[in-house]
Amino acid sequence: MDLELLRERARILQNIRRFFTERGYLELDTPALSPALIPETCLEVFKTDYIKPGTPQKNTALYLVPSPEVYIKRIIAQHKVDVFQLSKCYRNGESSARIHSPEFTMLEYYTMNADYKDSMEITERLFNFLLPPPPNGQNRSTGGENCSAEAAGTDPWDFLRPPFIRLTMDDAFERYAGFRLSRYASVQGLAEQARRLELGESTENPFDTWGIDDLYELIFVHAVEPNLPCDKPVFLTDYPAFVPCLAKDCAPQNGLSENGAPETGSGAPDVKNGALWKERWELYAQGIELANCYTEEQNPERVHAYFETEGRLKEKTALVPHASDGEYWKIFNDFPSCSGVALGADRLIALLCGRTSIEPILPFPLEL
Repeated sequence: MDLELLRERARILQNIRRFFTERGYLELDTPALSPALIPETCLEVFKTDYIKPGTPQKNTALYLVPSPEVYIKRIIAQHKVDVFQLSKCYRNGESSARIHSPEFTMLEYYTMNADYKDSMEITERLFNFLLPPPPNGQNRSTGGENCSAEAAGTDPWDFLRPPFIRLTMDDAFERYAGFRLSRYASVQGLAEQARRLELGESTENPFDTWGIDDLYELIFVHAVEPNLPCDKPVFLTDYPAFVPCLAKDCAPQNGLSENGAPETGSGAPDVKNGALWKERWELYAQGIELANCYTEEQNPERVHAYFETEGRLKEKTALVPHASDGEYWKIFNDFPSCSGVALGADRLIALLCGRTSIEPILPFPLEL
């Protein structure tokens, strides 16, 4: 990594801190090691052992955190203040490639008395703060479909400039996969659509035997994600409730799915807790997933149920099983209304430095 990129990386990180501290957010510095983690079947973790002096036979298992969330939410429950953190995070079992690294820098920020829509506005303001101002007399948005900065008009940063596109997951599936997710939200319905899209069904593992979240992921990765716009960042909103996460449910609207689409189609929708969608978004820029946001779940019973269900599944499927805190759900007995965002800082820095890979902006990229 050359000196200019080191300086630019440092400047961007300093400006991220300045953005949040100037707005009254408390910067946190939570541990990288934890004896227990939030169970998430979508990722793998790193395990190590603490060897207590004099008793090497009584090692204590510790885990590198895949996100500081496990600690940050404890602080929020106790103090109920806006917080942010820039920290190293660790995820195992992923390729070390163009936009992946087992060790990476994460930005997380939580805003009190806010929901996922408020976090969209905060995130757009963060981007405006980090970007140079648009050229005098130029529009803030030129539109278009080209992914290159040169094609974005006289403003070379238009491809990262707010306002961002807002697109529901239901609309994205209709636009890029050819069907509304709300009308086919069942194993039978998604298996039917996966066959129509010719996504490689095998006789040994027919789509009808897959889980609904696996079918959804297959279609999303092959038909939706590669076709998202590149001319502007995209907030992809309202994720299906059958994909487990700690986000609040969207409120149903008079027998319709939350965006107004009738819940009809091949197979009954797989609805959890009476809702089809979660108050969640992910942010994509230049085809790269940058951030994940929730209106944070406050209901302790639902958090407890999530830990029980995900924990059991994690025990069966994890390459590196880990402990979960069976009492963690109790902090939600007095948890404030808030929204949290986790943003890949290395990916954002790469885009701000005009790079398509995180490798040039990492001081010491791992060669694995």
